[in-house]
Amino acid sequence: MARREFTRTIYAQIVHRATNALGQIQCEGCGLVLGKKPYHVDHTIPDALFLDKSRKLTAEDGRLLGKECCHDPKTRKVDIPAIAEAKRREAKHLGIARPAGRLTGPAFARSDKSLRREAAAAQKAALPPKMMFSQQRKEPAT
Repeated sequence: MARREFTRTIYAQIVHRATNALGQIQCEGCGLVLGKKPYHVDHTIPDALFLDKSRKLTAEDGRLLGKECCHDPKTRKVDIPAIAEAKRREAKHLGIARPAGRLTGPAFARSDKSLRREAAAAQKAALPPKMMFSQQRKEPAT
């Protein structure tokens, strides 16, 4: 399902909540007075982590963050890793295996013990294969 956005009325409620007594918009993350600086209304809990997408968003589900001071660092350091971890956990729960990667570097050097073992196995005389069924047919006695 697509990411849910805040409606205009809820967006206005969040901006009104973040306005101080002097009429200035403050970042709800750090308290910085933003003035003309860009801001963003962000989900308190990332929307990708909500299980019940049918529930309507409220003003408590969002907060106003300054784009430079709190929003971008929060998104990069907190939200993206949490969403990725939730997706990995869900894939593991569903039994979806990650593709096995191949090692691209040089192979490991063989140990002396394994080389001696292979040489000893090559020197042993191989036994002839055991015949399960005889090739010759016995003639019935008459």
